[in-house]
Amino acid sequence: MLPQRCFISVAHLLGKVGLASAHQQCRSVPVHKFLAASRRLCSQRKFVGAEGGAETVAAPGSDPEVFGDLRGTRRTFEEAEGDESDKMDEERRNASQLRTEEYAGMIKALLQQKKLAEALDVLETRMLKEDFAKPPYYLFNLLIGACGRAGYTRKAFHLYNQLKKRGLHVSASVYTALFNSCANSPFPEEALKKAVHLWELIQEKGYQPNRMNYNAMIKAFGRCGDLASAFSVVDVMADQGLLPTDETFNFLLQACISDQDAGFRHALMVWRKLVQKGVRPEVYTFNLLLRSTRDCGLGDPATTSDALQALVDQGASGGPQLEAGPAAPGELVPGDLVQENRPNLLAPRPHLGDLVAVGEVTRPEDRLLLLGGCSGFLRVMELAGVEPNIKTFTLLLDVIPATITAEKALLSTMQHCSVRKDIDFFNMLIKKRSLRFDYENARKVLQLISEEKLSPDIVTFGVLSLGCKTKEEAQNFVREMTDAGFRPNNAILGAMMQQAVWRGGVDYVLEVMEMVLREQVRPNPRFMQHLARFHDAGRRRLAEGSKDDARSRRKFERLFAVFQQRFARWVKQADPDTEPAHPWEQFRVRKKA
Repeated sequence: MLPQRCFISVAHLLGKVGLASAHQQCRSVPVHKFLAASRRLCSQRKFVGAEGGAETVAAPGSDPEVFGDLRGTRRTFEEAEGDESDKMDEERRNASQLRTEEYAGMIKALLQQKKLAEALDVLETRMLKEDFAKPPYYLFNLLIGACGRAGYTRKAFHLYNQLKKRGLHVSASVYTALFNSCANSPFPEEALKKAVHLWELIQEKGYQPNRMNYNAMIKAFGRCGDLASAFSVVDVMADQGLLPTDETFNFLLQACISDQDAGFRHALMVWRKLVQKGVRPEVYTFNLLLRSTRDCGLGDPATTSDALQALVDQGASGGPQLEAGPAAPGELVPGDLVQENRPNLLAPRPHLGDLVAVGEVTRPEDRLLLLGGCSGFLRVMELAGVEPNIKTFTLLLDVIPATITAEKALLSTMQHCSVRKDIDFFNMLIKKRSLRFDYENARKVLQLISEEKLSPDIVTFGVLSLGCKTKEEAQNFVREMTDAGFRPNNAILGAMMQQAVWRGGVDYVLEVMEMVLREQVRPNPRFMQHLARFHDAGRRRLAEGSKDDARSRRKFERLFAVFQQRFARWVKQADPDTEPAHPWEQFRVRKKA
C-alpha cells in the first residue's frame, strides 16, 4: 500500500501526463521500481503535490512525456537555487573571512590614521554583512572608545547596544568611553540625556564604577552644563571611599567653565577644595583656571561677596596648604603672597586686598587681578612647583590688559621663564592688537615671528586679514599671501567681507565677491550673513536718506545698484553653502556607486 500522501502525488502526476499515456507507461515499468520511485518522491521535503502547488523540475536529459522516468526529478527551483547560493556564499565567506587579529589590526591602523569612518565600516560592513564574522567584545570596546574621543555619541551608544544584544562582556572601559562621547559631543543637550540615562542604568544594574568611570561622568555632566550633577558625582565618589585626584579637580574646573555667568566663582571654590584636600595641581589645572578667568563671570554680586568672604575665612583657619620644597635664595615663599595690597584668592592664605566692590569685576583683566595679577598667578605656580608652559602664557595673553606695555611685560616674563614662543602665541598677539584696531603694531608681530625663526601659517594671515580696511589693502594682502604660498580661505575672505560691510564700501564688497570666484572658494553661511547685512543696510540707507553730500550719495546709489544687479548672478556662480555641515557627516563612509 502506498501512503496516502504518495497517492496524492501520483494523482497529481497523472493529471500532468494524461491518463491514457500513464497506463501505457505503467505497463512498461516494473511495479517495484514504480513504488521505489514513488517513495522517493514522498520523501522530498518541498514536494507537496496537488495540495501544495509546488512543481517538480525535470533534470536535463529526461523525457517529460514518459511517465515514471523519475530519475531526473529534483526539488523546487527556490530550494535548488537556495542550496547552490548558500554553498557559494559559504565558500566565499570561507575565502574572504580573516582571523580576528587581522580585523583588529585593520581597525587599529585606521584609527591611528584618524579614519574613524573607515574603521567603523570594517566592523559594520566587512565583518558583519560581507564576511558574517563574529566580532569579539574588545573590537566593540576599541570602536566605542574611538567614538567617545571623537564625540560621536549616537554611534557609541549604538555599538554599546549591539554589544549587549550579542551577550558580550561590557567592561568598565566601555562605560568610560560612553561618558566621554557625551562630554565631547557637539550636541550637549542630547548628550546630557544619554549621560543621565546611562548613570541611572548603571545604578539599577548595581555596577560599582571605578575612578575612571566617575571622572568621565564628572566631565560629561560638567561639559554638558549640568554643574550640580557633576558635583554630586564627587560626593558619591567620597561615599565609595574614592578620594578625588588632580584629574578629578580638572574635570570639575571644566564643569565650572560651562557656566559662563558664574563659572569663575565656582572655579575659585574648586581651587580652595583642591588645596584643602592636599592635592598637588598640575600645569593643566592652572591653565583651566585661566580659561575660567577669560570666559566666565562671578555671577550675582551679593552671592559672590558672601562666597569670597567664606573662602578667605576658610584659608585663614589653616589646614592643608600647597606643598613646596625648601625655599632657595630668592625663591618664592608663602609669606610673599600676602605682602601686596592687591587681592590673591589662589594664595595659601587667600586675601581680598583693597578690593572695593565685587560688582566692578566685569572684565577678564579685572578677574585676573583677583588672582594676584599676572605676577601673583605665576608666583602661586612657582609655590606649587609647577612650571608654566606656552599654553599658560597664551591664555595669560587673553586676560592681561589690552596695552602694548602689558604685552611687552608678558614677552619679557616668557623669556625669563625660558618658555619659547610658538606661532600660535604670535597669532593670538596679532589678533589681540587687530581687535583693538592697532593694525600697525599687529603687523610688527611679523618681525617678532622672524626673530624667533618661525614661519607664518594660514592662521597668521587669517588674523592679519582683520586689518584690511580698503579694497587696495585687501588686494595687496592677497598678493602677499600668494607669494608666501598660501591662498585665501573662507575665514580670510569672511574677515575681509566683515571689514567691507562695517565700512560700507560697496567697491570693497564687490571686490571680495570677485575674489571668491577667482579663488574658487565656496562661501560659508557666515560669509553670506555678512552679505545679507550689507544688503539690508544699503536698502535702509537708500530709503531713509543719508547725511552724505549729494556727490557721495549719488556714488553710493550707483554702486549699490551695481551690487544688486551683480548679486543674483554671483550667487549662482559661487554656489554658497547655506547650511553648515553636520558634525557627524565626517564619520560616514561614502559608498561607491
